[in-house]
Amino acid sequence: MSPNLSREKQEIRERMRAIRQALSPEDVERASYKVARFVLDQEEVGESGTICSYASVGKEVQTRFLVRSFLRSGKRVIIPDWEGWCQGSGVRVVQISSEEDILTEGRIVPQPRVLEESIIPVEEIELFLVPGLAFDRSGNRLGMGGGYFDRLLKLAAPEATLIGLGFEFQLLKSLPAETHDVPVHKVVTSVAARSCGDFS
Repeated sequence: MSPNLSREKQEIRERMRAIRQALSPEDVERASYKVARFVLDQEEVGESGTICSYASVGKEVQTRFLVRSFLRSGKRVIIPDWEGWCQGSGVRVVQISSEEDILTEGRIVPQPRVLEESIIPVEEIELFLVPGLAFDRSGNRLGMGGGYFDRLLKLAAPEATLIGLGFEFQLLKSLPAETHDVPVHKVVTSVAARSCGDFS
């Protein structure tokens, strides 16, 4: 990555973090619920039997409404094993059977309860819900900078649908992108669900 590109990405991250951090818990809750309603209205979501959702932390768009809905409707719900990746276990995803399988105590990022039989191949996932600090009209995504989700999404089946979740202020006209960045197909906010290329 060129120094200029790296600096530009970092400046956007810092700006987006500051705006997001200024949101009240009530604002986050209200907006997240609206995002969830739009997500559940998407045809791809209704047709997907196996969905991978990030486990939200801090003032990210909250995903617990969605996880609860997916479990109730009988979908296979998959959570990334971020902690395992940090500890050198590689990129793994884990199927949960209840909300209690998402562990939060003493963790930076909520973590799925990992059992050997609950680890599934990434290519079995039909749809991914992806966090980001910013998205653009082409589906480019700017994450926290660790590269975890880019590594995960590179393992996805070619036909899998990738949906980014964010607040409306996180939608930008364009983002600096590199060849290894994995774009999403749609971005959903509390205002609308947009296919990439359809931004107004």
